[in-house]
Amino acid sequence: MVSRHQSGIYAYILTIMPDRFAAQDVLQETVLLMWKKLDDFEKGTNFAAWAYRVAYWQTKAYLKKVKRSRLTAFDPEIMDLLSESAIESLDGFDERHNALRVCIERLPTGDAAILQAHYQRNEPAAVIAGRLGRTRDAIKQVLMRIRKQLRRCIERRLAELPAS
Repeated sequence: MVSRHQSGIYAYILTIMPDRFAAQDVLQETVLLMWKKLDDFEKGTNFAAWAYRVAYWQTKAYLKKVKRSRLTAFDPEIMDLLSESAIESLDGFDERHNALRVCIERLPTGDAAILQAHYQRNEPAAVIAGRLGRTRDAIKQVLMRIRKQLRRCIERRLAELPAS
């Protein structure tokens, strides 16, 4: 159950602590703690809510440690507001994430490769364009078209899900 929610937990952590590298550290600490405290989870209750709460406290502990080392950190009140907002926005994350995965799998190979290069390997459009012999603007247009296509696909898939 922990690993199934890991991407949602990471997304949650990123909303209250936008430093990707620090968020990855907090995610690792959170997952370790969740495995240790899995017996504390009350079966039949909302696992995602419990996981976000564990992530919240791990993030808070991390930021406290960072603050002690005199690095900049969010004010605790701002973090609480971001946390509440993040929980609301992540409602249904697993369904959207699964829909995205299926929609990406259905992309033509070339589109999927461009998407992977840009979003997974963080390659700028100009680098992708150079490799493919296209212009940067052409790659930007392709990415915009792919994003629109994925958004429509996700919306269709979510509409097909039974109402909960």
